[in-house]
Amino acid sequence: MIFRILILIGGCKCYIRNALFSFLFLLSFHFTGVSYAGSFEYGPGFNAQECDAILQLNLAFLDTALDSKFEDMVEGYAIYHRTPSLGLDNRADIWIRKDSTVVITLRGTTSDRGSILQDFYCAMVPAKGVVKTAKDRSFEYVLASDDRSAVHAGFLIGFAYLGEYLTPKIRQLYNSGYRKFIIGGHSQGGALCYYFSAWLMQMKKQSVYPDIFVKTYASAAPKMGNMYFAYDYDNANLSQWSFSIVNTADPVPEMPFTTQQVDIDMNEPNPILNLMKRFDELPFLKRIMLKSAFNRMKKRAKKSSDAYQKYLGNYLGKFIHNILPELQLPEAVGSTYFVRPGVPIILAVNEKYWNYYKDGPKYFHHGIEPYRFLLREYFLHAIK
Repeated sequence: MIFRILILIGGCKCYIRNALFSFLFLLSFHFTGVSYAGSFEYGPGFNAQECDAILQLNLAFLDTALDSKFEDMVEGYAIYHRTPSLGLDNRADIWIRKDSTVVITLRGTTSDRGSILQDFYCAMVPAKGVVKTAKDRSFEYVLASDDRSAVHAGFLIGFAYLGEYLTPKIRQLYNSGYRKFIIGGHSQGGALCYYFSAWLMQMKKQSVYPDIFVKTYASAAPKMGNMYFAYDYDNANLSQWSFSIVNTADPVPEMPFTTQQVDIDMNEPNPILNLMKRFDELPFLKRIMLKSAFNRMKKRAKKSSDAYQKYLGNYLGKFIHNILPELQLPEAVGSTYFVRPGVPIILAVNEKYWNYYKDGPKYFHHGIEPYRFLLREYFLHAIK
């Protein structure tokens, strides 16, 4: 009997060692955070010092080594876990702040073909559904309460693979007593922020994590959902807990292209459609001209949206299927009306910025350091 126990222990020693490390790591932060908490202020509202720290933590993704310790990278933050590359080359880091705040950062676009395709796979799918990630695995998600809500299919793929992997990690942290979470990301990682924070907020609503708090700093994020998703998301945050940080010279927050269709992307009763009925009261020639003009605008918007869905939806979807052959997404919806949620923190470029970056490389506006430069321009008094 003793021999059998020793074999069992020997076979599980790696698991026990990892579990013990995680337990001691969490325990140390849980108790040391009490004396250190005065240096941090977790709560509602935009905090420039906190935002700057999140931007710096995103720089850790430039070091791709899984065993990097990142000691003293940002004072008061310690690395807890780094995921492997998942799905379309997505990765996340979990940090623990000295005040017992869990920080999840999400990597932006890489040079990997799948990562780039993820950005441009602009089909839109429901914000509730199931993603089949492998032959024998599925990830069920709820990102909004409004059934009309829809999200960017490419970014949903990144979220699904990371969310599936991180679910037990988040549960472990919650069960260890952690209640304060910050989600941060830049570029593609910024878009994924909205999925993760929406997901956690919905689980709070469902009493899975009933007393969790979630704060979001999404920088340089592209648009990633429709208007109904944005309504649902922003209402849940009450303009206090989620922030969209934008450099006004950065083209990425202006992407992807968007087309609003009057008959499917607006609330009912729709005053634009009702206007058609008023045309019947006009003289014959005016009625014919206005109806013809209105129908042309309506049809062209639909034609634009259909082309968008054909080339940046169905066509790119085939390439992604070659990379992830077992992936199955919910059926796409017929909308391409992309918007970005979150309270906008607008970092307008100025003369000092242009002078400093006059010899900057192509697309430098999208980088983390230009964002930090502008953050200091407008919030220097709040950043130590």
